[in-house]
Amino acid sequence: MTLPFLVRCVVLGLSALSFSLARGSDGFETGLVIASDGAEFDRNGIPCVARLANGHLMAVWTTSAKGSQTGHLYFSLSADAGSTWSKPRLLLKDAERKDGDPNIVIDGPRVFVYSTRVSVPNAISKSSVFALSSDDFGATWSAPRELAMPRQYVVGKQHKGLKLSNGTFLMGISWDNWPERGFTAKAEGEMDLSSGVLLSKDALNWTLHGELHTYLEKSTPSSINGLCEPAVVEVTQGEILMLLRSGSSRHYESRSRDAGLTWSKPEPSALVGHNTPTSLWRLEQSPHAIVAAWNNHPINRYPLSVALSPDGGRTWSPPRIVARASSDAAVGSPAVTKDKVGQVSYPSLTQTRGGRVFLVWQSFQARGGRDIRWARFPAAWITAAEKP
Repeated sequence: MTLPFLVRCVVLGLSALSFSLARGSDGFETGLVIASDGAEFDRNGIPCVARLANGHLMAVWTTSAKGSQTGHLYFSLSADAGSTWSKPRLLLKDAERKDGDPNIVIDGPRVFVYSTRVSVPNAISKSSVFALSSDDFGATWSAPRELAMPRQYVVGKQHKGLKLSNGTFLMGISWDNWPERGFTAKAEGEMDLSSGVLLSKDALNWTLHGELHTYLEKSTPSSINGLCEPAVVEVTQGEILMLLRSGSSRHYESRSRDAGLTWSKPEPSALVGHNTPTSLWRLEQSPHAIVAAWNNHPINRYPLSVALSPDGGRTWSPPRIVARASSDAAVGSPAVTKDKVGQVSYPSLTQTRGGRVFLVWQSFQARGGRDIRWARFPAAWITAAEKP
């Protein structure tokens, strides 16, 4: 073990040096951000990852302790493109309510983190959104600030927000329509969801634009009605692609050609998927190329796959699997098994400073609990022929 590696571990305050890093000969690598410990960090879920202005990666997620219904926001940093991660630090906690759907907005050296807070048990009637910011790459944080929201029960904003080429901040958002009419859904399958975007000049004061909704036949009784959890990417200056979760066997898509002010009618996407979100990322070295990560299955939240679009999301390469229905590992790991069924869902994409695609997701474990896993690979890996 070299001295620079030891120094890096001390600086980051690594909680576990034994986290495996599996490497494939084709450039695919995978590992853990955090493993379920069956105790304080039992259920780790819905992660969001971004690259800070100093090149470090930051992951933020919700953690629930064993037997607890509350959830708190934690974050971790990586100074080596995701190979190792710092000891998780508490970011936001409420003793009685749950913080979730964390997402990130990067503004040069400044980073914003947002959380949606709900009651426990969740009444699906009212939520609150809080924001924190850091000007020193996560070393210190502002006090949490509750933001004014245009709807009663805001959800589905877990994807990274964007700073558009015109300087405006944009964040995808969803809301349940029943509370707007004075009703409360009893479960997710009763919710009727619409989506749009929030726009802001300062990342703190937001206005709602768009109201995307569709009526369709659900594939399963517990899946959502309408559209939610929008993933967004700026394809070209002013043109934004949005992919949305639906209760059918397809994701839906919409486009804006005026920097998010108005949106096209949502239509079925070419991407197969059911009741689970997509993540989108525009490659920095190829402005018209977009990576999508999602669960490529008409019913299940597995496998986790990626595809590449060379033309702004109009056509896609064949999906390539990153993680199967395994509670233990990603495809690139020697420990992968194909017979275990467990969610590998809620992906979040970014790129390392070296240009590699970097992906995090939640992985349900057969022993109980959830891990946050990562995969790193060159963009060319997505379209390379997969070995039998």
